[in-house]
Amino acid sequence: MKTKSVLDIAQAIHEKLMQVSSIVNDFEQRAYFATGNWINWLKESEELLIKFQYGESAQLAGLRATILGESFPILPTRNRRRQVFSRAIQTINPAQDILFGLYKILTEKIEVVRVLIRQILIPAKEAGFIEYDSSIDFTRYIESLLQQLKSHEQLKPSINSAIASIGKIDVMRLLAEEIEFG
Repeated sequence: MKTKSVLDIAQAIHEKLMQVSSIVNDFEQRAYFATGNWINWLKESEELLIKFQYGESAQLAGLRATILGESFPILPTRNRRRQVFSRAIQTINPAQDILFGLYKILTEKIEVVRVLIRQILIPAKEAGFIEYDSSIDFTRYIESLLQQLKSHEQLKPSINSAIASIGKIDVMRLLAEEIEFG
């Protein structure tokens, strides 16, 4: 089974959150397609959370069901459309809160590891680990650096903690972002 990338999940959730403003603008303009776009957003967000195995996907499905439930009452079409529109607007904050809660947890975890990596890189540089030869593939260099950090007695607990928190691939990505040569 492929390991979930915390960085990828956080980025995907961030992208979904950035779409909310545009959808709210559609509602504000009373665009005919606003409710459909919102239902699609909920469905896409739900599928994203299912992909990464987050139980909050069920909460988004419930909000979608709330809107869809308004589509079925026996009311004149015009009143039913208004009722569905109104119900859809009422689900925006709860849906946004669900995704933002996950995003906040993930970004806090990432930031803790980022700070830890910055702290690890200081003694690693002093120990001579931060020497890059441009003839070597950068990915292999980062893998090698990670192995050196894992074998260093004082740095081993910290780097293992970082890996346990967000995974080896994400730690390597953060190492690549945070490393400074020279």
